[in-house]
Amino acid sequence: MKRKKAISYFNQGYNCAQSVFSAFSDEFGINKEIARSIASGFGAGFGRLQETCGVVTGAIMVIGCKYFKRNDCPCSKEIVYQKTRDFISRFKERNGTINCLELIGVDFNTEEGMQTAKKKNLFRDKCEKYVRDACEILEEIV
Repeated sequence: MKRKKAISYFNQGYNCAQSVFSAFSDEFGINKEIARSIASGFGAGFGRLQETCGVVTGAIMVIGCKYFKRNDCPCSKEIVYQKTRDFISRFKERNGTINCLELIGVDFNTEEGMQTAKKKNLFRDKCEKYVRDACEILEEIV
């Protein structure tokens, strides 16, 4: 199961985007280390800016790998866009938003925010849930 792999990667210290993308990367002939390099800047909402959640960006990378076909342009691009909208709609249905700061509720860019996140186990409790949700949704739509 992809979600178990992704959660395992997350617990090993990979960020949310890396965990989701690398759990699926084998399907597309992408080496896990390359997948993790590609996704490395997307964690915590784009480099800890807490914008779009990294599980969402990692999932969109998976969707692009699955559905974009260079020789079928622009038709495949439309399929990617449709699947992306579907993923985001389902993720919002479960979690209310795709914004990292809104999902987590603390600012990772402050010492106080990071201490709160660690003290309340937000990475384990909240982020793991979002990794799992992203993988479950992906398994339904890809």
